[in-house]
Amino acid sequence: MFKRLLEKLSGSNTLYYPGCVTQYALPEVAERYETLLRGAGVDFIVLNGETLCCGSPVKRAGYMADFEDLKQKNLAVFNRFSVRKIITNCPGCYHTLKYDYGFDAYHVTQILSPRPDAKADAPARAITYHDSCHLGRWSGIYDQPRQLLENAGWEVTELSDNREHSLCCGAGGGVKSNFPDLANTIARQRLEQVRNGVLCTACPLCYAHFKENAAGVEVLELSEALEMEEARK
Repeated sequence: MFKRLLEKLSGSNTLYYPGCVTQYALPEVAERYETLLRGAGVDFIVLNGETLCCGSPVKRAGYMADFEDLKQKNLAVFNRFSVRKIITNCPGCYHTLKYDYGFDAYHVTQILSPRPDAKADAPARAITYHDSCHLGRWSGIYDQPRQLLENAGWEVTELSDNREHSLCCGAGGGVKSNFPDLANTIARQRLEQVRNGVLCTACPLCYAHFKENAAGVEVLELSEALEMEEARK
């Protein structure tokens, strides 16, 4: 399966596109994913400073003309650098690039194939996984992040509302920008459902928002969780 993915990514420039939240607010997350992708044998380029926002927040706010302007400018950059395929760790970017741009796009969890010999010898630690709206309900990607965590040595536990029934972290859809108190209340209610003290998500916006509201819960971004377990081996 992984070999077929690598073959599919070959033949033209594959771009790693971290998205705005990752690139500007969480650069350490981008660095970790670049390391993970290289370790998996993926050949890719980065174009920091060349690409613009994918336009997802603009479109969701109803500014369709502005979204189309961003889309065309990004497509021009992709064409200039002969980009034919894109990998991103941002679920919002993934959905926008794949379904609104019609681009050959992949979420990073679809590319980072679990290695069969990668489990740690130490006893598995419990971790709770949160399905983000864009990666879960919008894109149908549920199993891949869980498989990566389990293969890395974590014991994945579920929130009462998970997969297609997962609750929003509270930050999406412009709620955090327009109704910050409400957004924080939603995040704290979600965090109260964590029973093992560790929450993981594969969405940078969910991660940053949960981390801001965490009290007594360790919040990990997926790449961070994978890196932590790798260090235990």
